[in-house]
Amino acid sequence: MFFEPREYDLAGRLARLTTRHGVIETPYLFPVVDPLKQEVSLDKLLELGFNGIITNAYLFYKRNKGVVKPIHGELKWDKTIMTDSGGYQVLVYGDVEVDNRTIVAYQRDIGVDIGVILDKPTGNNASYREAVESVYETYRRAVEASPLISGSDQLWTLPIQGLPYRDLVLRSSILAWRLPVYSVYAVGSPTVLLERYSYSKIVELTLLARITLPPGKPIHVFGVGHPMILPFLVAAGGDLFDSASYILYARDERYMVETGTRSIRDLHYLPCNCPVCSRYTVRELLELPRRERVRLLALHNLYMLAKELRSIRQAIMEGRLWEMLEHRSRGHPSLREAFRVLVKHRDLLKRYNPLTKPDARALLIVDRSSAYNPRVESTYSRVLGMLGQPGGRGYLVVIPAYRKPYTSQEEYAVVSEKYKGNGSVRIVFLHPFLGVVPPELASTYPFYQHESRFSRGDIPFERIRGVFMDLAGRGFDKIVVVESGWFDRELYARLVESSPVLKGKLAICRINEISSLIPQ
Repeated sequence: MFFEPREYDLAGRLARLTTRHGVIETPYLFPVVDPLKQEVSLDKLLELGFNGIITNAYLFYKRNKGVVKPIHGELKWDKTIMTDSGGYQVLVYGDVEVDNRTIVAYQRDIGVDIGVILDKPTGNNASYREAVESVYETYRRAVEASPLISGSDQLWTLPIQGLPYRDLVLRSSILAWRLPVYSVYAVGSPTVLLERYSYSKIVELTLLARITLPPGKPIHVFGVGHPMILPFLVAAGGDLFDSASYILYARDERYMVETGTRSIRDLHYLPCNCPVCSRYTVRELLELPRRERVRLLALHNLYMLAKELRSIRQAIMEGRLWEMLEHRSRGHPSLREAFRVLVKHRDLLKRYNPLTKPDARALLIVDRSSAYNPRVESTYSRVLGMLGQPGGRGYLVVIPAYRKPYTSQEEYAVVSEKYKGNGSVRIVFLHPFLGVVPPELASTYPFYQHESRFSRGDIPFERIRGVFMDLAGRGFDKIVVVESGWFDRELYARLVESSPVLKGKLAICRINEISSLIPQ
């Protein structure tokens, strides 16, 4: 039970990852550490809440000429250490001066908590044939390393190759099932896509890996280190991340914000209240010696990453991850594109998304994208089933929902009194985003526990049309909509013009005219 999920939202989860040197709360990002050139001390990383780091086992091996030295003692770090085997060097330089068995055994012997086999990264410019080769060569090396790590209390990582080819990521993930000795799976080689802000592809392939790989093991996404993409990858199923971005950006005098990075020289103000930004102005930072300026910018970047991780975890706890994505997707076109990928694949997200959460807060409905929240759609599907199987008879009265609790609306009082005891008449409310609401559920989550402000121009017509098509399919003799609130005759006309089925089933009337359509 090294990985214990506690809370779920979309395909994301809040979990405890237990290693030999402590517990890491996921979602989590491992800061990349270079022991020979570490501008931010490890003590400071721990103070910021980073209780796990990642470093390069291949470089450690070379610097020590292959001599085994306990890595925790060498780094003076008694928390979790993950090591990369040299895959990044393979990606950049094409090869390394060590083989897979040697570097795996070395990681085992120096006592890392989470190790990685020496994979063959696909690379972002690889042809399809080269990508196929990387998938099968990585799998071959994973098989080769299995006897070396079997029975170890260390956690071992198997990279998933094939990116950006969708079918190859799928194939690599299926192959990974055959090797249960591995505890962590990692989506490899997204660095260039990240640099190009090609976030939608990474999100889609992470989700594909999530639904294909064993559900009880964490997924690591290599090389991801910007707060703007983290919530989208978590929503797609990413649990662990790593990056040196905090220090690489700082050396380039770049300053992280939630929606991108800015050159410190282009800023007039520091839009953050972390200890660095609270103490210094832009001018003061620029007047500092370069080494100190880099260190402080790196600290700010780490604060941003730590803040984002906490925000994501809180969103998962409250069931607000979708709302977080809606908000963040407006900050950059590439994020909006990534959000559309999740909207497109929301049926996959429903597999993991709980319908309700004990700690859930009121649902926030901000625009049409809120109607695609998997929790909203799943609730609607269940409610639709409560109306009975297709082939029923009788009348359905639809009252537009516009004031909570909906059972307090005047229209409901009139209709329920008029048709009390009439078993052929069924009453439901209709919310433009939440869908059908039976009166008996009007005071339950999310029908009562939500906030929405909308005008008629905000109403998602296709969603409303879909609801009425579903209702028409239940077999009612007539569906009568009460003209009130946000539902008017113009909307009714659009509906009946859109479908012959609705034209024959749907009617509209004012509340005082309902007897002319439904006999008492």
